[in-house]
Amino acid sequence: MSQIKKPSFLRIDALKELGNIGSAHAVTGLSELLQKRVDVAITSVDIIPLNIIYNLFNGPESMVSVVYIEGYSDDFRGMMFLIFPHPEAVKLVELAIGETLEGDTLKDEYSLSTLREIGNIMCGCYLNSLSTFINRKVMHSVPQISHDMLGAVMDSVLIDLSLENDYAFVLETAFTLTDGRCKGFLFFVPTSDSLSVIFNEIGVE
Repeated sequence: MSQIKKPSFLRIDALKELGNIGSAHAVTGLSELLQKRVDVAITSVDIIPLNIIYNLFNGPESMVSVVYIEGYSDDFRGMMFLIFPHPEAVKLVELAIGETLEGDTLKDEYSLSTLREIGNIMCGCYLNSLSTFINRKVMHSVPQISHDMLGAVMDSVLIDLSLENDYAFVLETAFTLTDGRCKGFLFFVPTSDSLSVIFNEIGVE
């Protein structure tokens, strides 16, 4: 059972600060990757039950593009997801590469690689910031990418990882490039024990 009973303002503020630091680092990496100005803003932060994630989209059957990475250390484990409604993922890749994708799909290797690297930078920067906050070296896996119904993606990944937690941290994230803007969601789903590690280390009850 999750250690979180009710989100406190202190916990939300702490997580928002984590998100802001991570996004600030991501701006540099994304700008270098895309060779253009990129702004990344965390527009809202919350701690929500896992089943509420579907309400942020159009239910578990909604088609999404997801980049996900596992973060881990000796006593810490969790999963980062960067999730876009599929049209927003297509828009982000088009803004990034400066081209219109044929057939409004993400199938060619260049498009997939671009989205995967954007997710790698965003998730990696968040995990690096978290590593500093909890005084642990948090390693992370190679980023994976999936285009499927949201329910199918979340169920398969979380079951495989046996993440016994009922809550997720959600950071609503706005990407602004020179010629447009799109929105995605950054989720972090830790194990219950890892939640205790986070809040104990940052001194938030």
